[in-house]
Amino acid sequence: MRIALDLRRIKNPGIGRYMKCLTEALLTLQTEHEFLLLLPPDAQEVISTAGRRAEKVCCASPYYSFREQIDLPRILRRYKTDLLHSPHFVLPLRRPCTTAVTIHDVIYLACREDLPSLPGRLYYRGMMAASGRMADRIITVSQFSKQEIIRWLKLDPARIEAVHSGIDAVFQRVTDVSRIDTLRSKYGIETDFILYAGIYKPRKNHAVLLRAFQKVLATGVSAQLVIAGPLSEGESNLKKLAAELEIEKEIVFTGLIEDSDLAALYSAARVYACPSLYEGFGFTVLEAQACGAPVVCSTETSLPEVAGDGALFADARDPEKFAAALARVFEDGALRANLTARGLENCCRFSWTKTAAQTLAVYEQAVYGVAGKAVYA
Repeated sequence: MRIALDLRRIKNPGIGRYMKCLTEALLTLQTEHEFLLLLPPDAQEVISTAGRRAEKVCCASPYYSFREQIDLPRILRRYKTDLLHSPHFVLPLRRPCTTAVTIHDVIYLACREDLPSLPGRLYYRGMMAASGRMADRIITVSQFSKQEIIRWLKLDPARIEAVHSGIDAVFQRVTDVSRIDTLRSKYGIETDFILYAGIYKPRKNHAVLLRAFQKVLATGVSAQLVIAGPLSEGESNLKKLAAELEIEKEIVFTGLIEDSDLAALYSAARVYACPSLYEGFGFTVLEAQACGAPVVCSTETSLPEVAGDGALFADARDPEKFAAALARVFEDGALRANLTARGLENCCRFSWTKTAAQTLAVYEQAVYGVAGKAVYA
């Protein structure tokens, strides 16, 4: 079988990581299938195909364009493709082969504040629903997201397969003290700290985290709160709230941070806090666990499914309850050690090799009608 992967957004910091990690894992599987990698002109070197049954094809067609409706079918016919996988849920209207799409979540439908524009939401819903109807198989990243896709898009559950994502290999426990000290100095981290990593969106629940942190400090705990990630316009809002709560001196904003540095921050954190109210998967919880950080986690959406028994769960809608969980973990060394051990064990459930094998089984089900034709490892 010849499998085409539409990787035109592989340089995107979000969906691009999924594309890159999944593709690299697929290429390492022991299979006779061939792969066709549709890459933009500026990303031809992102994936290595040396010694692998794979070929790169340059595809400059922009997403959501008339041109992609012509170019994609032409490429698929030229290379006699058996299946096209679109990890970004976009399919050509004319499809010369079997198709699969990944729909990671329906956040813009479930969380309207993430996409305030009504025309934008209608367009998003229309594009996603159309691809969902056209695709022979739909892949999503959690059982929670599967149920949300069924609820919002009214798609047939029999065509949807939940396949958990893996953990990027860069996220491992950092034990180099000098490397951690350098980061502490760089960002002005002077004491033990609670870490949060992620973008700014209302559903990420930064406001409750700040209010919970204020309550932790009020118990006499000496700590800083480190917020890592690009916040855009949200940073000024959070700084204003921090000033109102009189905790601005205890908060560090790192801005955008390299993954290798983020791994070191996870490793150094006394507690990792995830107060999010909606996640289709929740990568940062697994990243923190993989680096040995004790996790205090929201009970919402996919987070219990992903965090497993490797986190202490708390109501992230209630600053008092979330603060109590943060303070408990921050102060209790035995509990931190237990959460670290359980978090590392939980991470064993997730790997990109496993993701790739399950994804390949979905491809085979779509084309052959049965899974398991190849030996994957």
